[in-house]
Amino acid sequence: MNRLFSRADILIPSSTVNMEKWSVIACDQHTSEPEYWEELRKNIGDEPSTLNMILPEAFLGRDIVSESGKIRETMQEYLESGIFRTIENSFIYVERSLSSGKTRKGLLGVIDLDEYNYAPDSKSLIRATEGTVEDRLPPRVAIRSAAPLELPHIMIFINDPDDLLFSTCSELSKSIGLSGALYDFDLSAAGGHITGYRFSGPAADSVDSVIDTITNNSLSDSPSGAPAVLAIGDGNHSLASAKKCGDKYALVEIVNIHDDAISFEPIHRVLFSTDCSSIEKEVSEAGFPVGNLQRTENGGVIIQVSSSENYAALIAQTEKFCTGYIRSHGGKIDYIHNDETAISLGSNAGCIALLLPALNKAELFDSIAKNGPYPKKSFSIGLSDDKRYYLECRRRP
Repeated sequence: MNRLFSRADILIPSSTVNMEKWSVIACDQHTSEPEYWEELRKNIGDEPSTLNMILPEAFLGRDIVSESGKIRETMQEYLESGIFRTIENSFIYVERSLSSGKTRKGLLGVIDLDEYNYAPDSKSLIRATEGTVEDRLPPRVAIRSAAPLELPHIMIFINDPDDLLFSTCSELSKSIGLSGALYDFDLSAAGGHITGYRFSGPAADSVDSVIDTITNNSLSDSPSGAPAVLAIGDGNHSLASAKKCGDKYALVEIVNIHDDAISFEPIHRVLFSTDCSSIEKEVSEAGFPVGNLQRTENGGVIIQVSSSENYAALIAQTEKFCTGYIRSHGGKIDYIHNDETAISLGSNAGCIALLLPALNKAELFDSIAKNGPYPKKSFSIGLSDDKRYYLECRRRP
């Protein structure tokens, strides 16, 4: 077995770059709020930014060929202009302050894509946690295949109940000190604060040793006989696209699923431009588990979905109900990552918000080992503002 997760040559901006403008939130956030991205672009102006190297999903309707061409040209321009510096053969340890006030710890490196398979019946050591929708891959593949760089919003869980990895990382970072950090700045919007430390040489050797121990523990302790050593948290489709492109490695951040700063949040469903008049009748006839249903003053509907069954089954039932409702009454569906936004959107005329409960994160590793991935859009790591921001890059071969 190859090492699942290893150090890499990682690119970060030079000290001349405005890091707050450089680093932007994952492309799959604020999908129904194009104004968020438009305001962000206005604030960034002509400064170098990862925003110029991604296509926010709010704008997926644009010409992918044209957009991928612009992204490739920008990446090449940034490479040739010398704004990057290379952190050779290293891990980057990240501490990120969140809206909860807690600090999430992560480690940046590359995973071996030979050990990853997103098929529903996969027994690979690096496992998808949610169903992969094949027709969502072509735009991502088109952008990635033409790109000289990769920049990740992918976060991957490691199952480390004894906190062996990040207790080690924390001690190593103390020996470096804040003055030796690679970066230390406030993220844009409500992203909080982020600090990154380089681990190379003996420090990286220590990290390798701990990861090997955790891997061996996972292989020996799994009751299923088909253990998942690493499990995809955010970025299922981005990682699947890397696999489709034939890449050998992918740059990712791993986090400990047992970290107190890691919370699982639901991904709500909001139906837009639909007929809400018969919603009470429809949920009753479908036997859909409604805890509460409220019509708003503006003509929208807010449904609190109750959990009375297996979580994967609940997500599948919700998806089936939403697609069936749209088929009968028109409209479209979007997947919203926080309560307030879902309620605000669902309150509008012709809209229905279905607010889902959260998955208990303690069940994730055993569940995917025994039953395969959850349905698509089953859970989110933290709130929208706490998602990974683009920052580090890596040259693609």
